[in-house]
Amino acid sequence: WFDLDPAELLGEQADQYSKVTDTLDVWFDSGVTHYCVLDQRPQLGTPADLYLEGSDQHRGWFQSSLLTSLAIRDAAPYKTVLTHGFTVDEQGRKMSKSIGNVIAPQEVWNDLGADILRLWVAATDYRGEMSVSKDILKQMGDSYRRIRNTSRFLLSNLSGFDPATDALQPEQMLALDRYIV
Repeated sequence: WFDLDPAELLGEQADQYSKVTDTLDVWFDSGVTHYCVLDQRPQLGTPADLYLEGSDQHRGWFQSSLLTSLAIRDAAPYKTVLTHGFTVDEQGRKMSKSIGNVIAPQEVWNDLGADILRLWVAATDYRGEMSVSKDILKQMGDSYRRIRNTSRFLLSNLSGFDPATDALQPEQMLALDRYIV
């Protein structure tokens, strides 16, 4: 950015932009993105429906956005804030290449399949730190196979089922079956 000509970065649209090299403050600059994005694009609407970031942003982007928006328009820039934890290993340590505990999503995808990765994501409470390890993913694989095999069993029992002739009326069912239905 600092060394290249704007045309190298922006092509024919370079003359529509002004290259600046000043940053007032990182948090101020990121904190006014609601103004730069939402207020300049009316079709998006303001405030934003959701601000989504890691828990480290409570005193960062969330706060700077709130303070600048209150100063500009006397209202929050978002309707809802959702924070998530971070992915850690089974001992609660942050993922680090130097420690060697990083598990890349693409490796999980390649080794165990996308459904195992999806099930881990769906089963994990994102509000806190999210533990992952090869053992945890293996357990997810076992759970996935149980779910899949149970579903296949249930579907195979529906083969040839005709609701018009085979369905039971509620009064013909056991009390437990009526409760479930």
